[in-house]
Amino acid sequence: MQTARSILVGVIAFCALGASLALARGGSEGDNLSALLSRTGIGMAKAVSAAEDRAQGKAVRAELEDENGTPVYGVEVMSGTKLTDVKVDVKDGKILSARADEADHEGREKEREGGENED
Repeated sequence: MQTARSILVGVIAFCALGASLALARGGSEGDNLSALLSRTGIGMAKAVSAAEDRAQGKAVRAELEDENGTPVYGVEVMSGTKLTDVKVDVKDGKILSARADEADHEGREKEREGGENED
């Protein structure tokens, strides 16, 4: 099981790095991403591991994000049917926030509304 997790984390990190490098060649958005990458102290794999531990699930998406000029790792973690959006500090791996993913919450609201209208 640990091997599967290590492989998943490696694939996520590799994909994120590849996408980052591809964007870095593309102009101003890439320049911004390159600047963000230069300010990271931990890798994507550590951020994913920290997010999975916090949300007690498996990462389904991870990316380096720009939060008002501050780089953070954004990790979406699935635990059962619950999707949690976890923000991880790029410098030290501390969890900045963890909350139910808004899209997941909106989807449940629509399901409830649809169910109420049918009765």
